[in-house]
Amino acid sequence: MATLAQADTDDRFQRLAKRAGQGDPLVRIGLEDGESLEIEAAGAFRILDPDSGKDVWHASYDEEIRVVADGAPAGGVERVFRIQVGAFGSAEAARGELERLRTATGAPGVVHHDPDRGNWRVRLGESPTRTGLNALLERLREMGLQALWIAEEAAELVEDVTLRLVDSRWQSRSTGRQRLAVIPGKRGRIRVNGTSYRGIVELRVTAFGTVRAINWIELERYLLGVVPAELGPEVWPQLEALKAQAVAARTYVWRNKGQFLDEGFDLCATPRCQVYAGADAEHPLSDRAVRETAGQILAWDDRPIIALYTATCGGHTEDGKGVFPEHDEPYLKGVPCRAEEAAMASLRATIAGRSIPKLEDATGKDVTRDWALLAAAGVVSVRPPERLSGSQLREWTRALARLAGLEPAEGLVPEIATLGDAAEMLLADLGWSERAELLIDTPDLPALLRDAEVDPLPEPQRRALAYLASVERLQPFADGKLGAGQVPDGARFLPALAHMGETYRAFGLREATVAGMGANSLRLFQRKNEIRLPFADKPMLFARTSGVPVAVSRLEIWPGDRVRFRTDAAGKIDFLQIDPPVKGASDDRSAAVYSWSVRKTRRQLEATVNRRISVGKIEDIRVVRRGVSGRIVELVVVGSQATETVRGFSIRNILDLREILAVIEIQRDAEGEIEAVVFAGKGWGHGVGLCQVGAYGMAVRGSGYREILTHYYRGAELTKLSSTGP
Repeated sequence: MATLAQADTDDRFQRLAKRAGQGDPLVRIGLEDGESLEIEAAGAFRILDPDSGKDVWHASYDEEIRVVADGAPAGGVERVFRIQVGAFGSAEAARGELERLRTATGAPGVVHHDPDRGNWRVRLGESPTRTGLNALLERLREMGLQALWIAEEAAELVEDVTLRLVDSRWQSRSTGRQRLAVIPGKRGRIRVNGTSYRGIVELRVTAFGTVRAINWIELERYLLGVVPAELGPEVWPQLEALKAQAVAARTYVWRNKGQFLDEGFDLCATPRCQVYAGADAEHPLSDRAVRETAGQILAWDDRPIIALYTATCGGHTEDGKGVFPEHDEPYLKGVPCRAEEAAMASLRATIAGRSIPKLEDATGKDVTRDWALLAAAGVVSVRPPERLSGSQLREWTRALARLAGLEPAEGLVPEIATLGDAAEMLLADLGWSERAELLIDTPDLPALLRDAEVDPLPEPQRRALAYLASVERLQPFADGKLGAGQVPDGARFLPALAHMGETYRAFGLREATVAGMGANSLRLFQRKNEIRLPFADKPMLFARTSGVPVAVSRLEIWPGDRVRFRTDAAGKIDFLQIDPPVKGASDDRSAAVYSWSVRKTRRQLEATVNRRISVGKIEDIRVVRRGVSGRIVELVVVGSQATETVRGFSIRNILDLREILAVIEIQRDAEGEIEAVVFAGKGWGHGVGLCQVGAYGMAVRGSGYREILTHYYRGAELTKLSSTGP
């Protein structure tokens, strides 16, 4: 609990923050801590004793100042291991259990408040090593206790540590104080270890003898650094999704304000709470989202909800109690992360395009997409010839050079009698000969080409072939040979031409996300903007099969699909491909980690598991129960020393997985012992509440932030901050 003196100092910090331009309500965000911190600003700043309001050294600073924890133990604070035996909803219940276990075992113990989960944890024993707790661990298991954890923490709190200031000339001043206020100049911002922050910064000695920075800042200005850090507007440029994130983040901080009261701040700045990246992260689109939802939070029974949110949920969120047993809230129920079928059917549409015959080169490689792109851009006009001539290649390179802003090749057109002739001419015509000369080392030629038939060719030709092979734009035949002595077919060099053109962005290809279809037009999101583009008559269309673009005459488009396209001189789409491959119909399908797979050897898994629960050699892992979304909510780990049942979010921590929406596949050796375990899953995070990428997907298909919030937080009401207290 805060003392009266601490409360008085807090009042002075509030006054200092308001004088620096911060309004109500103020929040205190715990930033970095360490043996020292670097403090600077774009302009002059002051460092004050908050109690007296006086400068503690100089009247102002215009250079970097290092703040050091003076008197901290050399080598840091000693760490110890304790056994966590349970978590309780009240301090009284936790202390009662601790007393019972102390009496039964004779072991020392402590009660720790966990601000993340809002509970009190009982920890028993004390040892400098994990193995030193084995006897007590076995005794507790004999008493019937389950889900025992081994936790590492500081052995004791330190005192008599104060703050010292050190300037760039290594002159220093001991302040004799444990709390200091850093005040920026007019319209200035304080930088802590290189990151800028609005408001003022408190420097405070922690109970572990380190110095921590705490940002005192107005709530709405704090959110300017949270929303883009949690849902990047450059990657997910949807205003309505960002507005939903702003409301969730505002609700989260208001519900959890004072969470770290014993440490002198309200919330931390890491994913443990919600990510806060300061003023450097601010972005016009997320700024607008915060501004347009100012003061809005979600409430249930006139109280801010527990606004949990997750990065990507893999198509379905989970009931709160399945992951966090203490959060059996009516609004934290697992929901599908997708539109209803009827709604989705009304949004998707089919585009009719040109029928393009499949084109393969002499090696059997499908080059249809490369030909179509070159044809749409006017580089090629007809299907390529069976035997490539110098005049034909020169026609192509000159057209591509004009598009790319390069100098078209002039002079004598070489004869093409071999594959090497064509490769050398292609690179020379487009100015890439220097790439082959500089970037391909002579000793690397055999490894890149692996074809003895290439050896008689002149070195410039071998280098040209090696360079094209190194960028994977020259396909060998099935026997691994390049056909170096043959006249190549025209299709053989289409992939190289397309690659060179795309390097210079010569084709006008753009990337966007589909928002919807109009009458013979497509609505697209490009970064922050929505555009509507008409289709050319019979555009060239490409779907993806096994990662390869395949020409199709009809293409079904869904909102949220990522596409690459180009427009003709009239501004009409004449080339369109879905890219990357479609992963389903869920709103979060565009996330890079929508699906994943990882293999862990038994030893790797044991190292992770035994850091938290001591089971010894792992003999089996069994899923006992899954939640409404399919997430593992109860797991049994069988070991040589013990069998432990693990529940909820702890499963993710023990197994060190991105998510617990996963399948477990055990590989055993000939003796039946576990060799490795493969985890195949979806999503990233805990899976409860708002799905951030799902919110983006909903916004893409036209949902507003209110609809997004009511979908993920069923029954919660949108209200104003002024009418609902924490």
